Amino acid sequence: MKQTIAEKIKQRRRQMLVHSYIYYELNDNIIPDSKWSQWAKELEQLQKDYPEESKQVEYYEDFKDWDGSSGAFLKFGENIKYLGRLLLGEKPKSIPQVVVKPKKNSSAISLF
Repeated sequence: MKQTIAEKIKQRRRQMLVHSYIYYELNDNIIPDSKWSQWAKELEQLQKDYPEESKQVEYYEDFKDWDGSSGAFLKFGENIKYLGRLLLGEKPKSIPQVVVKPKKNSSAISLF
């Protein structure tokens, strides 16, 4: 199934948040810097090419002036922290409500 532009922007924003949290707050990483930079450039271009779609997607305020150079100053909500710890293999005690939303017509839970 092909993603819409809005879905791709949301995916990249969440990836930027989660992997920046892992890197800057947990002093760890699970993807190479080159992969993060590739995703950052893609997100930056998507937001430039599709400004209306970008405004409709979660985390717009956090990314509206973002240039893709760093994730050091992004805000990390509890759902992002949960996903970061989960990806590192930790088993957090509680699951934030927003993480457990299944995709339409699916029983699978989407992390991104």
